[in-house]
Amino acid sequence: MTAPDHHLPHTVFSGAFGDHATGQYLPACAEVRDGFVALWVATPAGWMEYFRVPAQEVVVKSAAQRITLVVRDQSYPMLADPRSVDRALYHGIAGGVAGILDKPRFEMGVDLARTVNVAGAAYSFHLGGGPGFIAAAQHAGARTSRLGYGPLLAIGCGGGVLVVILITLVTLLAVNL
Repeated sequence: MTAPDHHLPHTVFSGAFGDHATGQYLPACAEVRDGFVALWVATPAGWMEYFRVPAQEVVVKSAAQRITLVVRDQSYPMLADPRSVDRALYHGIAGGVAGILDKPRFEMGVDLARTVNVAGAAYSFHLGGGPGFIAAAQHAGARTSRLGYGPLLAIGCGGGVLVVILITLVTLLAVNL
């Protein structure tokens, strides 16, 4: 057995594991240590190690506040703040109701709440150690990809602009026919 390489980074990402079997989020920690990546999940019986594999066998995907560890074609998603997903759903419903009732001030309030929710999830990702975990995993040999809030917002805004352009073009074509 070789001695651990203490020059390799050690870090933890704390969040919640999305358990597909129960549909619940359980407290979890993803750990990079001595060239290995491990996933620990809190169960009623205590903390359980789901896996510990060499970092080279892991793909770390991250988008917004989520980190997904992919090991042997099995995905293990973790969210920094799973409550933000429920809040986003409620904001979507509230925004739809505000639009139907033609209440622009209420709709602006919902938009502000959405912004606060996104900022809170991003802050939770930072506090949970997301950026450090991704850097440590990459340094240890894991393949990584990160799509943060900036590109996601750009994609969303770009999609919105494209919809407006398409509607304008279709309207102009219809009027000219």
